[in-house]
Amino acid sequence: MISFPTILLRLAVALLLGAVIGFERELKEHDAGIRTLALVSLGSALFTIVSAYGFLDLLGLTRVVIDPTRIASYIVAGIGFLGAGTIFLSRDKAKVKGLTTAATIWVIAAIGLACGVGLILEAVATTVLVLFVLVLISLLERALLRRQSSSAHHLEIAASAITGQFMASVYDICAHNSVTIEKLHAHPEQEGEAIGLTCRVPGDGNLAKVIGELHTLPGVKAIHANIDTGSLVSTGTTKHDR
Repeated sequence: MISFPTILLRLAVALLLGAVIGFERELKEHDAGIRTLALVSLGSALFTIVSAYGFLDLLGLTRVVIDPTRIASYIVAGIGFLGAGTIFLSRDKAKVKGLTTAATIWVIAAIGLACGVGLILEAVATTVLVLFVLVLISLLERALLRRQSSSAHHLEIAASAITGQFMASVYDICAHNSVTIEKLHAHPEQEGEAIGLTCRVPGDGNLAKVIGELHTLPGVKAIHANIDTGSLVSTGTTKHDR
């Protein structure tokens, strides 16, 4: 049986490493922050210590076989339920969010396990690598995808009435011009109805062409387009302001 100071050291290191990664998550306003990840790491370390050293007195009994890896395997399986709780479908962007946080919780459990069995240096090294992924690779990812994200546009089409045929025509025009619709919703207005579109357009020339073709649809009153670098407003003819 290891000494109490050694156990306390392992628990403290697990708590600290979990808090460090949780601080990065807290800065980005994710649900799993400092307290959550610190507790996950601390709990995993304690479970591991109990599994490895808590039942040594039973070894002298006949027909008693102790497998210290069983609790560790249950930690890996059980932590998946906690991580799954952070995954959700974003309504505003219509995409899955929380996968990185769920993966972070999973890795934090592994760091806690490493601390519990005394692999302190390995746990610290893993923490550094996790921060490298969450911070540096995140910055690199944003830089590489910046051009792609700048092609996102938000169109607002005001019409006298929104029918199934009207929406099908909107889809056909967008597909014909290689415009990808990521989100579409219809909502009432004071005088008629409107469709809100979130789409990706290959170029500004295509955007102007799409707006021109959308104007030819019967019942269209106005088209407003917000772009990352400015705004485009169209009422009967296409105006392009930046």
